[in-house]
Amino acid sequence: MISGLAGAFALAFAGTAFGAYNPLLLVGETNPALGGSGSVRIFLQTRDDEDATGMITVYSPPGYDVRLGQPRGAELGTMIAFVRIGSTGGARQAVQGSVRADDPANHVTNSCAAGAHEAVWMFEFTLAGNTYRVPIYVDRVTTGPEAAYASARMRICPASPNVARAADVSLTYADLTLEGVFRNPDERGMYPWNGVFVPYTRGTGDLNTPLTAQSTAYIGLPATFAVTAKRQMRGKRAFAVVTACLREAGQAVRGVTVNLYYGGTTVFSSKKVASPRTNARGCATTRIRIGKPMVVFASARVPLRGAVSGCSPSLAPRCSGASIYPPSGRFRPVRIER
Repeated sequence: MISGLAGAFALAFAGTAFGAYNPLLLVGETNPALGGSGSVRIFLQTRDDEDATGMITVYSPPGYDVRLGQPRGAELGTMIAFVRIGSTGGARQAVQGSVRADDPANHVTNSCAAGAHEAVWMFEFTLAGNTYRVPIYVDRVTTGPEAAYASARMRICPASPNVARAADVSLTYADLTLEGVFRNPDERGMYPWNGVFVPYTRGTGDLNTPLTAQSTAYIGLPATFAVTAKRQMRGKRAFAVVTACLREAGQAVRGVTVNLYYGGTTVFSSKKVASPRTNARGCATTRIRIGKPMVVFASARVPLRGAVSGCSPSLAPRCSGASIYPPSGRFRPVRIER
């Protein structure tokens, strides 16, 4: 038999070199279907040699239902991050921890987002025997100017590594996965998630608002990356006819290169054997000669183009990058008997 697995990890981004601060927002979903409710993955990234980040505000697009009000202690997801902490010498370290709901009444007075909030999520992790907590302030957006481009607002204020106290946490990268919080819109389309990043003035603990940057992450709903592998004999030679079809926001995506890998038990031990491009139907088909039945892996990198080539709408003095992350990293086996 032949097993064909489609790795639907499709990602492209474009950044603009400007000064010393070019953050990126990337967003992906495990269930990019209309009305789907799976995990949402939010990546926040800056380079180590850039100015430290002092405030991050992430907006989910209109049309996304947002579920808040979970009881204190409820686990909402996980986060992987690169942090710097004064108590550990300020060195960059990788950590992983849970994200749990806290009582918003305990966070009314704070320097990041003062006032009452619908929800406060706590990123909690342990390092060198000590427990650290980083709050994320969350509110639904239903009125005011933000309602034109957002359904919810999430804000986090990492500490400055320049003046951080022993328990303060500075972030350079965060990979946040949320479960059961967001439900996808019911209408097909391209949905822009937006991140607004404010850095610290280098060497200080003061926000450098003139260098504020925006990054937009587009998700096309619904999105699919379907792959099939059919066995074909030509004389005594066996081939796999592999077809990969990519659709985004209900439309075929043409001109995308699909990389196919074969020969190992994982994509990392396999060799790239073909790179067809999708046609007007969003499909790419190629024939691969096979030996013993193994695994065929497929991946696609979807380029930015047209209306998703920059930040939208404009929320900051400049756009540091845009990304598109349609299908999620699902794998689908296709089995064909000899």
